[in-house]
Amino acid sequence: MDTQILDRDPQNKTALASLMATLTRNRIDSPALGLANSVELTPAEKRNLQLNAAAELVRLADTPSREEKARYALARTALTQYDAMIAAWHPDPQAAPDIIRARIDRLGALYASAEYAQVIREYQSLIAQQRAVPDWAIGWVISSFIALKQIEPALTLIHQHPSWLTSQQNEEHELFYALLDTGQYPAAQRYVARLTRNAPYIRRLYGSPTSQPNDDWLTAQSLNVHYLAATNDLPQAEARMQRLAATAPGNQGLQIDYAALLQERGLPRAAERQLKAAESLEPASLQLERQQAWVALDLQEWRQMDLLTDDVVARSPRDLNTQRLARAREIHHLSELRLSVGKGLHSDNPVSGTHDLSFETAIYSPPLADSWRLFGGHRFAEGNFEEGKGSRRQLFAGIEWRPRDYWGELELSSVNFHGENKPGVRLSAAHDVSDRWQLGGELERISQQTPLRALRNGVSANRGEGWLRWSPNERREYTLSGKERLWQTPWLTLDLQPGLSASANSRTDTAYYSPARDLAATAALAVDHTLYQRYDTVWSQQLLAGGGSYWQKNHAAGAITVLSYGQRLRWNNVVDTGVMLNWDKRPYDGKRENNLAITLDANIRF
Repeated sequence: MDTQILDRDPQNKTALASLMATLTRNRIDSPALGLANSVELTPAEKRNLQLNAAAELVRLADTPSREEKARYALARTALTQYDAMIAAWHPDPQAAPDIIRARIDRLGALYASAEYAQVIREYQSLIAQQRAVPDWAIGWVISSFIALKQIEPALTLIHQHPSWLTSQQNEEHELFYALLDTGQYPAAQRYVARLTRNAPYIRRLYGSPTSQPNDDWLTAQSLNVHYLAATNDLPQAEARMQRLAATAPGNQGLQIDYAALLQERGLPRAAERQLKAAESLEPASLQLERQQAWVALDLQEWRQMDLLTDDVVARSPRDLNTQRLARAREIHHLSELRLSVGKGLHSDNPVSGTHDLSFETAIYSPPLADSWRLFGGHRFAEGNFEEGKGSRRQLFAGIEWRPRDYWGELELSSVNFHGENKPGVRLSAAHDVSDRWQLGGELERISQQTPLRALRNGVSANRGEGWLRWSPNERREYTLSGKERLWQTPWLTLDLQPGLSASANSRTDTAYYSPARDLAATAALAVDHTLYQRYDTVWSQQLLAGGGSYWQKNHAAGAITVLSYGQRLRWNNVVDTGVMLNWDKRPYDGKRENNLAITLDANIRF
């Protein structure tokens, strides 16, 4: 009716006021504000229209279906309007309530602009002025704390505002993933249990004769799979996700989640095939491209990884998942330092001698032409024997090659032992036949595994070896040694590590340990216990205990006993270091000898 009147009389004040009120009631705020200059309004009424129009921009910027660039542009426009309004209204005491409302609404624009720290500062400023932030706005603050990896204040706010858990602002379930990332597994399990309890498989709509699938049920099942994977129950997680993906072939999100789980189980080629099939549903999906980039990184498809990451970063630079992917690529392009040190504390065995010391350092360059890296370093070992001190020094340099399905290293070195320098060469290679099988081998002139006592007596050795490795998933791996997962909890894993080794030597009349033939069969239990976890920082301890039997020609069989304890720290995906105290007792020429040593290793990206 108002529009009909305005068609005949565009300046009709009553009709304009009625139309503006109708638009405002229906939250069509920008057109309502456009009529403000045509209607007589009080300052308070005009401020209300301005606030409504800016809030409309915030709602639009907070809509996940929009592209990130569009959401960001809307948020920046809203921030500009809020800043102008607050500055203009500040001198007017009657505008104080409207300024507070503008500051609260502005939290949403800051959040949509990914200015999480500013959201928190503004919230704290409001609280300091004893201004309450309502439930409908508190989600921006909670999500900002979570985005900045400050989960403790986020949990405090959730306790004060429990309705947030069931609000639309929690549709991304960022709290659940933060609980997993910080090792709070019981809380994550309760989160999933609450969703499952309130989400039946089907729901009945009033007035509809047929039941409808319940999206909340599917979300709960998917989160439960993520919980199982994070708590080391990957077989159960894979079984459930495979069933979900198979029963919903048109759901691209489930297909991508299944591929991510396959990758986590050490099956990147199977994950690649799964993602290729999912590509037909929505080829340009950001979630799909992100996961394809992660798989390409595992498969050493460096060019593909760069192209996918470039596209994802261009389309969603402020997305936290995108930033995590970009960070992984950045780390891949860093230099790498590898360090290992071993020190004998007490030893009476004839292989390493007493008070032995060894260390190795190697520095790898950033990738060159995608698949190549240069490296160089130094190795040193020394020990005391009955006939005197023995030592070995080795300077080396080489090149590493890492295309898809292959790995190789060529190393040239200068080895100093027994008072002279000799050239050394090492060639190592491996080929991934599939996700489960790997072939490899190594040839080395002046082997690093030559006993130090032999080098002390002027005897060196060349070495050639080959291996066939079978690893059907992350729980199982076998060469002539192996690993079999026996038990797991969210914080602890227990593995069985069997081993079998044998050797033969043509000479036995030597000053160093050189059995004609020997055979060792061992089995050990290895425990890995997470002591602390917070996002990309993990502190853990390891315990290994085992034993076995050793047979040497012309000597009776003897027992092998092994015991080790250590701790490990992984920080920010650029530091991985650990220390281990090792004790073993085993026969040498029929006599059981002790060996107590400490080892340190580190891998640092810089």
